[in-house]
Amino acid sequence: MSSQQVFLDHLLLQFSTVQFETPSAWLTDRFTIVEGGTHAGGLSRNKLIIFADGTYLELLNWIKRPDNWRDRPGDFALTTLKPITAEDNRDRIVRALDSISDEGSLGITYSQPIEGGRKTLQGDNVRWKILKAIYTDTMSAAPERYHPRGRTDAPFFCHDVTDRIFRVPYNLPSVVNHPSGATGISGIEVLVPKNKLQSYITLYTGIVGSSPQLSETNGESRAEFELRAPGSLDSRGIIRIRAAKSEEDERYLQVKGVGISSLIIRSESAGDFLFPVSDYLL
Repeated sequence: MSSQQVFLDHLLLQFSTVQFETPSAWLTDRFTIVEGGTHAGGLSRNKLIIFADGTYLELLNWIKRPDNWRDRPGDFALTTLKPITAEDNRDRIVRALDSISDEGSLGITYSQPIEGGRKTLQGDNVRWKILKAIYTDTMSAAPERYHPRGRTDAPFFCHDVTDRIFRVPYNLPSVVNHPSGATGISGIEVLVPKNKLQSYITLYTGIVGSSPQLSETNGESRAEFELRAPGSLDSRGIIRIRAAKSEEDERYLQVKGVGISSLIIRSESAGDFLFPVSDYLL
C-alpha cells in the first residue's frame, strides 16, 4: 500500500463539560461547531469542527469516563478509503511493524478492528471500525516520565463502515464555512525524545506506508510525512516528527507526554494558524 492510500482523518480533543457546553470565544469566533451526537454505549458525546477537505476536529466530552481512559487510542486518526478495509489496513501495518528489528522497536502493534458508532441528532446510526495502537513495551520507547497520560504516541485509524459523508458531512456549506476561512488540517506535529527520533521515523514509516522528507534546521531534526485529505485529493497536510531540542521541549514531554505538540490549521483567507491543541491534551 502506498502513502496515497492513507489519509489524514481527524484530531481528537478532550473537553471538560464546561468547555464542551460553552466553548470559548477563541473557538466560536473562528469556527463553525456542529453537534455530533452520543457514542454507542453512552459513555461520551462529541461536537465537530468539519473542514471542506474532509478532515475535522472532534471535541470529545466524557459523560462517564471509563477506568482505562488514559489508555485510549492516540490523539489523532488516519484513515483509508473504500475498497481498502480496516482488516486490509491492519494486516499491512502489522506486517510492517513486525519487520522492525528489536533494537529499533517501540513496542507498538495494532488491534484487530473494533466496531464503533454513534447516533446523530437526526437519528442516523453512523458506524465505523477503529484500529487501536497497542503498546506492548513502554520502556523501549522512552522513560516513564515521558508518558504521564499513558502512551499516546501513535495514531489510531478510523475506517468508515457507513458512507463517510454521514460521519463527516463536509459536503454541506453551512458546516464547512468558518469565520476564520479554515479549510483543513495543514500540519500535525509529534514531539519525541531526541535519542528516539530514528525509531519514531521507522514507526511512522510503517504506519503511513512511505518514507518522509528529512531535514535539520538550526540543530532541530525533523521528518515530514505528506498525506492527502479524504475529501479533496488536491489538499495535503503533513505529520511532522520533531526531536526535542530545548528545555521547553523537555518540559512539554514530561507534562503532556510523547505525542502531539502542535496543530496547524489551513486558512484560505487568513493564512495558516496555530490551534492551541495543548490546552486540550489532558
